[in-house]
Amino acid sequence: MLLTDLFKARAKRKRLVARMASFEQTGDMTALIEAVQVGRELIASVPPDHPDRGAFLFLTGINLKRLSDRSGEPSLLVERIQVSREAAAALAGGEIHASALTILGGALLAMFETTGDPEQLAEAVQVCREACAATLPDDPDLGASLTSLGLVLRMSYEHIAGSGEDILAEAVQVSREAVQVSPADHPERGLYLSNLGLALRASGERTGDEDTLAEAVQVTRDALAVTPAGHPWHAKYLANLGMALLRLYERTTDADFLAEAIQVTQDAVLRTPADHPERDIDLGVLAPALLQMFMRTQDPTLLAKAIDTGRDAVMAVPPDHPRRAGHLHDLASALRTQGQETGDADILAEAVQVSREAVTTVPIGHPDSARYLSNLSSTLWELFGRNNDLDVLAEAVRAGRDATRVIPAGHPARANTLVTLGIALTTLYEQTADTHALAEARAALAEAAASVEARTLVRITAGEELGKAALTGGDAEAALSAFEDTIALMGRSTSRRLSRPDREHNLGEVAGLGAKAASAAVQAGRPERAVELLEQVRGVLLAEAMDARGDLRELHTREPGLAARFVRLRDEMEAADHSNVWGKPAETRIVGTGPAAQRIAEDRRRLAREWESLLGEIRLRPGFSGFLLPPPIEELRRQAADGPVVVVNVSRFRCDALILATGTAVRVVELRGITYDSVIEQANRFVVATNAAGSGPLRQRRANQQEIHAVLGWLWDEVAAPILQDLGLTGPPEQGQSWPRLWWCPVGEMTFLPLHAAGHHSHRPQTVLDRVISSYTPTIRALRYARDHASDSSPTQALIVALPDTPFAPALPGAHTEATLLARLLPGARTVTGAQATRDAVEAMLPEHSIVHLACHALSDWVTPAASRLLLHDHATNPFTVAAISRIRLSHAVLAYLSACSTTAGNQRLADEAMHITAAFQLAGYQHVIGTLWPINDAAAVRIAADFYTYLTEEGQAAPRTERAARALHHATRQLREDSTDSPDLWAAHIHAGI
Repeated sequence: MLLTDLFKARAKRKRLVARMASFEQTGDMTALIEAVQVGRELIASVPPDHPDRGAFLFLTGINLKRLSDRSGEPSLLVERIQVSREAAAALAGGEIHASALTILGGALLAMFETTGDPEQLAEAVQVCREACAATLPDDPDLGASLTSLGLVLRMSYEHIAGSGEDILAEAVQVSREAVQVSPADHPERGLYLSNLGLALRASGERTGDEDTLAEAVQVTRDALAVTPAGHPWHAKYLANLGMALLRLYERTTDADFLAEAIQVTQDAVLRTPADHPERDIDLGVLAPALLQMFMRTQDPTLLAKAIDTGRDAVMAVPPDHPRRAGHLHDLASALRTQGQETGDADILAEAVQVSREAVTTVPIGHPDSARYLSNLSSTLWELFGRNNDLDVLAEAVRAGRDATRVIPAGHPARANTLVTLGIALTTLYEQTADTHALAEARAALAEAAASVEARTLVRITAGEELGKAALTGGDAEAALSAFEDTIALMGRSTSRRLSRPDREHNLGEVAGLGAKAASAAVQAGRPERAVELLEQVRGVLLAEAMDARGDLRELHTREPGLAARFVRLRDEMEAADHSNVWGKPAETRIVGTGPAAQRIAEDRRRLAREWESLLGEIRLRPGFSGFLLPPPIEELRRQAADGPVVVVNVSRFRCDALILATGTAVRVVELRGITYDSVIEQANRFVVATNAAGSGPLRQRRANQQEIHAVLGWLWDEVAAPILQDLGLTGPPEQGQSWPRLWWCPVGEMTFLPLHAAGHHSHRPQTVLDRVISSYTPTIRALRYARDHASDSSPTQALIVALPDTPFAPALPGAHTEATLLARLLPGARTVTGAQATRDAVEAMLPEHSIVHLACHALSDWVTPAASRLLLHDHATNPFTVAAISRIRLSHAVLAYLSACSTTAGNQRLADEAMHITAAFQLAGYQHVIGTLWPINDAAAVRIAADFYTYLTEEGQAAPRTERAARALHHATRQLREDSTDSPDLWAAHIHAGI
């Protein structure tokens, strides 16, 4: 109804019209306050039966809504409800009765949001139902009635105990109808879309359906698209989008969604005045989003911001406000994380206090009470880990039990509560030997692992904890079954629908899973299965790339059409993996936002769906049922044809060497002298000593060398010696006999220790170097890949890349010496130095040379291993990273010698993924790669390289016999050791990887 139809002549009415119009056009609060006052005066000036009284009440109710929404003043809200009730009564049966009821429903909802009184929300639902019933199908206000009903129904589902899923389904339905009945240019379309987005988000949270959450995101984007930036609700829609994106991230682990959630919510905070009564909502979205991003990046500033934002959200609402409990929950989560990171028991104690307050703020049975109780349980468990107070652990168990009692079966979040309870109960068993606690823990974890509604990473965590609990209780068969089921889920968390950084993050989340699974298999008497599981769960991305580049001749012959599709999709997906919108290497960025990033992500998901469908189609063809699937033990054992492969597995449950040799079963050498903790301790000692061995005062350098020797001795006594004893390698080969070969395949933290150099080097031959030629392989499948890529032709010309002077890096004079020596030993070699040695130039020359020697600096990136790189001349603008090297495909590559620091170094989270420069060259196609485990001395690097090539070329008299690469490195290492026994950092860093 037009305002001009309501007010014709009187000055006061005209003044009301003018003030309302002024506010609607400019947002001028003075005009709104005056409009409210004029409305009050008009209501007071007419008798109860005046024909215009209902209209005055109606318009004043609208203005009171606007004013109370902005000011948050409780008295205004009370007045708003009173005026809206009178308006609805006065307009009963009239043209705008339905609109009056809708206004009243909104006022009751606002009061519920302030007081938390469920009766007010129940009345709001009833009033909004009456409004819909009173609205004719062709009424232009039908959309307003429907969207209001959808809003209060959703709130009822979220806040009233006992509200069923049918309430939520109805909320989605009527919210969708509101959008459908409103024309595209309707002035309230943004509101209708936003409310639909809220309902869809709630539905997606309840069902765990990614498509529903994705629709919630898209619908809220649409709401923003039709709402001008200066609109009073624009900031609210931004916060709604942020929450939808955050929930979609939690379900998919796609960090692009998380980055955008932070971006739009920060924008919402900036657009919302500091005294706005709903600013806490924006802060309440931003705080958990920042915490999640900290979990991805480990950036401490993000954790600090998450805590500060969480405190601001708590302070932004009164102590009795219904939203305060949620803000306390988020703050407790951030504080718990800070306590975990710092080990500070005081911070954890504060987290417990805040979490307890959140729990006591809502009644048991409240829809959010399970979440708050589970958070309290988890925080108490963390605190117990610091103070060992059994009363704290007992309270953690009680809170966990309470959480599982109040959350219904089938709810996606139930698995989270069950995992928290299961972990606390397992700890209780470890402390008290209470078998009932362990049985309860296993039951809880089994239910969580089997929950199809739960997020994949939650199910994986549940399955891993279930396997650990079973092993703790001595049930190896049940543990093995749990681990097998868990490993089968990993494909979902590493789907190619996700970006490469997201997949790497998810793999880091399950670090150590393979080692535990292998321990369970060995404990159950199935060592062959242990090897298969390790191959299935380790080197996942490496194996994926190697398998996709594997031998496709049979597929081309028998199924040429499928082979062509396979090659096309493979190449498109590899390109999509590294697509970005910044013009910088994709591996150096974690996330992206905006339309371009969204298009790239959607292309990636589309290609992944096609890829999954194609693989399923290929595997249905006769003879291809195992296409690109992990190989069975029979295939793995064949890779030991030239010498045994020794998998060294370490977990908290047991430590073993698994020996693969042809013609025999997998042999187990139990390493009784080591534990997981002792391996961590020795690895830390070793990394510290090797990183510092080449610098500092002489006394300190000598102390570091002694530390290195001590670790090498321990490694011999407890690991290498028992293995070599089992293999019958009790001394050097007899005169005239060939040196035996052995391939080390270390698992997890063992990758940080130099098995090839283990020994007491002042008491030879109590060393690995004096008994066997060592090579390394990240996985057994990688060994197969190298052999499959073996070239029948002789090595062609060598390429020598040397950078004695590199921009933004220290001088490396040995690189020039190295290049000069090698040029004499490798006649016809092409040497590239200085400004000519750019990434593009080197990449272009690699296919023309089967041997490449790179003498340069390298940078190992601990945080983002895929960004580790060789420092070529243009490294600052066009870095030669692990990701870039991995994309290269060479058909005649034989030997890559990386005379650079730490090319085989990775980080602990991704230790099993072999995400380093050495493995990248293996993936590119090189059968032999010489890499380094730690920073190398310039002069020692020259000496090792010279001895290596001298041996390989018979002192420059023959073409390099690359098949002797492992032998040549073994020879060069022993030669330098003879001259520098006391300095193992000089001679033990180089390793051979490959065949």
